[in-house]
Amino acid sequence: MSKTFPPLDITPLWSRINDELIELVDVMPEDKLDWSPSPELWNTRGILLHVAIGRHGTMAAIVKDGKPAPDILRGGQSTDGLKEQLRIAWERLLPFLNDPNALAREYELPFGDKTARLTGHWLAAGHVEHDIHHRADIYHYLGLLGIKHGEPDTIMRMYDVDRP
Repeated sequence: MSKTFPPLDITPLWSRINDELIELVDVMPEDKLDWSPSPELWNTRGILLHVAIGRHGTMAAIVKDGKPAPDILRGGQSTDGLKEQLRIAWERLLPFLNDPNALAREYELPFGDKTARLTGHWLAAGHVEHDIHHRADIYHYLGLLGIKHGEPDTIMRMYDVDRP
């Protein structure tokens, strides 16, 4: 039985996280977008393409919003294209995040011979966690490269609070 929930309060905060992912494309030098600290780890471009692909994949295969996905891999090869892919993927999520019925509905996720049934709230929470996780990856890469960057604390940045 589905419960009705309000639209996610975290959507404005998550929008800021998406803006930060886009900003990171400009913070990471273009010649380092394809760098990773070791061969088994994704590079920054791969991480950000993965974020966009995951959003489109959820909306197409799980939520079934009926919209086509762009050619993310081709479109994300330039810095401007990569930023645009993140914007497009975020915009695709917004109608879902703002629809209480879509968030309350249960969705099926096949895992091999098992199928999980998860609410839209769970899907959204999983995606915001995914975005934050990969934002942290990129901040770590910047640190390893010795590149100065802004504060990743979204709440502090949102309220323009100076750190002590």
